Amino acid sequence: MIRINGAGRLALLFASLSVLMAMPARGQGPTSGSGGSSGPSQANGMPRDTPPPGLGQPGPGLPPAPEPGSALPNGSLEAPPPPLPPIQPAPASPSQPADTFGPAVGGFSPFMNPVVGHAPVRADYRVIWFPAEPVVGQSSNLGYLQQDFMLAFPVWQNGTTDEWSVSANLRNETFHTHAQLPDTRQPFPEDLWNIRFGTTYRHLFDNGWIAGGTVSFGSASDKPFHSIDELTAGVNAFLRIPQGEHNAWLLSLSYSPVSELPYPIPGVAYLWQPSENFRANIGLPFQVMWRPIEDLTFDVSYMLLTTFHARATYRLCHPIRIYVAYATENEAYLLADRVSSNDRFFNVDQRLTAGIQYVLGPRASIDLASGYIFDHHFFEGKNITSGTNFNRLDVGDEPYVSLQFRVRW
Repeated sequence: MIRINGAGRLALLFASLSVLMAMPARGQGPTSGSGGSSGPSQANGMPRDTPPPGLGQPGPGLPPAPEPGSALPNGSLEAPPPPLPPIQPAPASPSQPADTFGPAVGGFSPFMNPVVGHAPVRADYRVIWFPAEPVVGQSSNLGYLQQDFMLAFPVWQNGTTDEWSVSANLRNETFHTHAQLPDTRQPFPEDLWNIRFGTTYRHLFDNGWIAGGTVSFGSASDKPFHSIDELTAGVNAFLRIPQGEHNAWLLSLSYSPVSELPYPIPGVAYLWQPSENFRANIGLPFQVMWRPIEDLTFDVSYMLLTTFHARATYRLCHPIRIYVAYATENEAYLLADRVSSNDRFFNVDQRLTAGIQYVLGPRASIDLASGYIFDHHFFEGKNITSGTNFNRLDVGDEPYVSLQFRVRW
């Protein structure tokens, strides 16, 4: 069992960030132009001075997913949904630095990035405060503090064809309540943890296909690593088959024991990009990015069964963006004292968010947001759609505040 108090968690976090910030920037590999060429050299059909895509972030309070893995960001820190290709930012002009922290349009996953061998180091920290609100049917309130930390970095990459990286993800939710689970009369958990370690490998074949996979291991519970029943293992396999210069078929298969459906989920989609201002992932997962004007971007995404994100982002100037977003969120845990080993403890809600992002420089950004959470409830069941009334606990609608710090190099 792992027990770490709040001060210990913050000390560990800031010590990690201090070490990371002291590290030198990781190069993106040597650049060598073809004979007599005056333009930028190419890597996998893209200019080498093109900045690596940022990790998709659907907005404060949304998982990093994944981050994957959001942070990830479907809310779950276990294996993310089938990956999607990132929107590639335009090459930075000599007079303007690369905008590494532009919105990762649509939250497209870096797993399907057509550029291989240039994975950046990424570190994210996010904290969200949910004030105490009444619990329906009980004389108690419930509020909590959620913290997420993600670190991912390449272990080995050879420049253009191979890439191997590792990652660590941590989520902690500390609750302040005297509520009880209504059916079993157990006290509501004081803490929920999701701890995950993973590794990803990608390879670019001579025909332009990109294949790879992710394996992860960890624990998602109120008592992480308490027994084998609280352990989690996830896998994610993916294949990108290019179709012409900009389009591609995206095939994937992913499994996570704490996803909405604890079964292997296939993904088949066609990536269609008729212009740099519009990109659609037609299939599952479904995603659309539309940029009607240079500084305004709309993103919509959906994945089985109930995960939906929509966001509008406007760039006021180079370092400052504002945004509004709507999302349906869910996450699952394996309680140590659950009645059935097949049950998962779900946390489900809907959120409206407004925020501002400030780019601190080429390597860091800070994001401050506030929003409103509603239809917020907890329950136990085998998946997101079954047994939604067992140990169900509804919480009143409430505002929330989010702060996120991101580092890339």
